Amino acid sequence: MFAEQLPNVGEATLIATFYSFEPFVAAAHAYSPSRIILIIGKESVKDIEKHLAKVHELYGRVAEIKEIEVDPSDIFAVAKKTVELLEKNNRAIVNVSGGWKLMAQGVLYGCYARPELVEKIVCNELPDINRLVELPKLTFGLSQPKRELLDEIVKRNDKPIAEIAEKLGKTPGMLYQHLKELKEAGYVDEKFEITLAGKIAVL
Repeated sequence: MFAEQLPNVGEATLIATFYSFEPFVAAAHAYSPSRIILIIGKESVKDIEKHLAKVHELYGRVAEIKEIEVDPSDIFAVAKKTVELLEKNNRAIVNVSGGWKLMAQGVLYGCYARPELVEKIVCNELPDINRLVELPKLTFGLSQPKRELLDEIVKRNDKPIAEIAEKLGKTPGMLYQHLKELKEAGYVDEKFEITLAGKIAVL
């Protein structure tokens, strides 16, 4: 579905990964946001000053604009920051068109951790960056028991699985079955320690 077929949201918050002005314009035009949050790689700030100035010049009178600097190579930190932004700006539109690929992936993973707080996820179509494509709002597919187990694995500190099972009121056999499925999904490793994917999934 393309942006021109979607209704303007009005009073929207637009959260966008940002490196240059051109990819940003399509979403700003399509949704006329009242609040714009630009996620920028720390190393890029000096390189993109003129692009940021253009955003402030064209949209600063009609929208509140905030710039958030992140380490674009730290997917977990970007996902965590995205979750924080979504919790403060319920039902935001998220544009992942600009900036480093890893930064955009981190933002996507933050959206997958809180899909109920996301109105839409969009990106520019290529080669026509003036058109937007709406992306699916995926989830990490964790049942409540598996989420609770991952939360305990994060705090594990070498506790045996039997002790975690007792704390959760489950049998060790049931926990091992959950752990097998979590390992297949990439959320824990062979030693049942939480992976980066698992940490993101329970943000």
